[in-house]
Amino acid sequence: MLVRNAILRAENGNSPPFPPRRTSIPPSFEKRGGPRGRVGGQARHGARARHGGQADMTMKIIIVVTSLHQINKSTIQQFNDSSIHNSNLTKAKQFTSGYRQLKRNKLKISVIIVNYNVKDFLEQALLSVKRALADYSSEIIVVDNASVDGSVPMLKKRFPDVLLIENDTNVGFSAANNQAIKIARGAYIVLLNPDTVVQEDTFVRLFEFFERNPEASAATCKILNPDGTFSVDCRHSIPTPLAAFWKVTGLAHLFPKSKIFGKYNLTYLDENDTYPVEAISGSFMMIKREMVEKVGLLDERFFMYCEDIDYCHRINQAGGKIYYVPTSQIIHYKGESTKKNNLDYIITFNRSLYQFYEKHYRKKYVYPFKWLILLGILFRGFTIFIRNFFRQYYPFLLDLFILNASVFVSFFIRMEMKSHFSLDYFFREQVNINWIASLSFFIAALFFDNLSRNQHSISRILKANVAVFTFIAALTFFLKQFAFSRLVIILSFTLSVLLMAGWRLILRYFARSSAHALGRDFFLKRTLIVGSDQPTRQLLQKLKKRINSGLDILGVVTLNREEVGQDLDGFPIVTSIESLPQYLRFKKINLIIFSTHNLSYETILSTMARINNPDMEFKMVPGHLEVMIGKADIERLDSVPLVDIEYASGRPFNRFIKRTFDFILALLLLILLLPIGLPLYAVKRKQIFEKQIQAGETRRIRLKEVKDAPVLQFFLNLWHIVQGRMSFVGADMERPHSYLLEYGYKPGLTGIVKINRRKKQSAEELEELELYYLKNQNLLLDLEILLRSLKKI
Repeated sequence: MLVRNAILRAENGNSPPFPPRRTSIPPSFEKRGGPRGRVGGQARHGARARHGGQADMTMKIIIVVTSLHQINKSTIQQFNDSSIHNSNLTKAKQFTSGYRQLKRNKLKISVIIVNYNVKDFLEQALLSVKRALADYSSEIIVVDNASVDGSVPMLKKRFPDVLLIENDTNVGFSAANNQAIKIARGAYIVLLNPDTVVQEDTFVRLFEFFERNPEASAATCKILNPDGTFSVDCRHSIPTPLAAFWKVTGLAHLFPKSKIFGKYNLTYLDENDTYPVEAISGSFMMIKREMVEKVGLLDERFFMYCEDIDYCHRINQAGGKIYYVPTSQIIHYKGESTKKNNLDYIITFNRSLYQFYEKHYRKKYVYPFKWLILLGILFRGFTIFIRNFFRQYYPFLLDLFILNASVFVSFFIRMEMKSHFSLDYFFREQVNINWIASLSFFIAALFFDNLSRNQHSISRILKANVAVFTFIAALTFFLKQFAFSRLVIILSFTLSVLLMAGWRLILRYFARSSAHALGRDFFLKRTLIVGSDQPTRQLLQKLKKRINSGLDILGVVTLNREEVGQDLDGFPIVTSIESLPQYLRFKKINLIIFSTHNLSYETILSTMARINNPDMEFKMVPGHLEVMIGKADIERLDSVPLVDIEYASGRPFNRFIKRTFDFILALLLLILLLPIGLPLYAVKRKQIFEKQIQAGETRRIRLKEVKDAPVLQFFLNLWHIVQGRMSFVGADMERPHSYLLEYGYKPGLTGIVKINRRKKQSAEELEELELYYLKNQNLLLDLEILLRSLKKI
């Protein structure tokens, strides 16, 4: 039963003329407010409860009752028949007290889950929770923080009895939990992560513990990692600066059994014993309602992370006791709801940790020690970033090591044949060749995309080696200081190619010779299909029959948001095309295939621009090959043609070269024209106006223009090029397409459309020219367009 805040206002002697907008909560919960969300779903074994109504100055109360609450009818009738005035507040208080007692007695436990783009894990978590709560009066509240993976449709379809709160934006973990706590009715409140699986007896064991230990205010059970090992962070101490310092420096890991160094994670204690602790993990936290009312809501300044530590610290300060109870256990798939392998996680986590220190320890320690702790937190974030960097770019780093080792071994062989190898001579005279080889290999890796999606391509690594050693061989001819034996070049090239291709072949052999996850991670491309019409169905069926396609199709991206959560010929519709960039932040996807029968090129390019991930590979089933192919080859899977729609203009290497060329040339011309441009600018400054060009949904390019002054306009355009707002060769200024500009196709002084414009030319033909340029853009093509433009002047 949801009762409007009029009851509480009556208690306080305050009767507003209109009902408040938020769900009613006990006064002790009003310490911190949380963002409002849309409350939906259904109560357990009952219909959906909705609340609303109007109130005049006499404040007539309308109560909506569902079968879940089943409050005594005479009590309800007595309350409905009475009008609450300032003169009979006592009766309202008596009813409110009785109502709250009925609520607490009715429900044993409230389980609160905050979800953010982990639909599959959430489904498993809810199934396990419902099994564990089968014998108890309970409620499950799920707060969805604007997920884009179909979590909400799944909840409404699979779990209609779950109370759902939908947020339009990601309000954070603390604020979302607070929304649910305000309407929770259980005697016990459980904060549970969506990426957990609860054992059938978990709540039984904890209820038994609370009954035997009435002094306990909160507790957690044993938490296991997905591999079955014990999660040491399920119980720990409050991170004092000293305890955090031992953890950051790694001493806690080196001496886990030490009471001094292992204090933070309590690694010196037996994981199978029950004992009081200072803090427990927010992935599973069971708290008595009385303590929640006493302590209040979670601190919403902690957007994510450290809010559980802060809450436990406040429980301790309020005189409560927290226990670790290993008589039952759960599994926690750590990081599935937050993805800890990206820079956003590092920044958010360490900012939260520093906020915790600022809140609780700022006044207790001297000023220099504060900066020592801050440096420790930054150091931890840096180490995590370096670790993730090595994980992402290990193929390139391994190749770089092989390249330098090959050069070193080649020099060793050559010098041993001639005289005697000397390390001192090598590092004094010849080590420069290693630096040159490394730098040229890095540039070649950028050019051939060996840093991102082609990390395991043998053909690409062969091309990179050919480019590197051709360049080194050229140096030996033209620069005397690099004149060394050609045998070194031949040996280095041979060793480098054999070793770089060799480890890829070995990895591919072992991965493909078994059904191990290694093969899926390295050689099966995790794929999404964009489209939901009949041609898309045919494409899915053809790819499904192709066993050795090399594609692991994970789902379909629909054009209609309402279809998210449904199936398309056995494949789940995981998200909509509008939410695809947000979805990809939390899912590891390698390839996106566009079914172009119902997709415009504007939609395709706009989507690619919003994704903006150089590691992502894009292909399409072409509808009009002559528009998009350019120099690309057609890859056929069975009878399905797939065209690579990676545009040359979007490659990081091409963008760098184009931007460098634009900046240098524009800056030189700007300096040469300063004696003319500055006086013209001073004279006609008042005639200059600003023009805005739409470049996507939110971005606008602001350009300054002036009429009847071509020299001044050229001067202004040069300044725009230096700023990066324009390019010498780019989009047609007379008909700029916002989706092309969004993809990085800047307005240009000239362009392929301008030099090929004819009197009778359709918009489709002009668009074909622009798409051709995007597909084949390079510095030589830009120079050709510039020269042809100069001839037309």
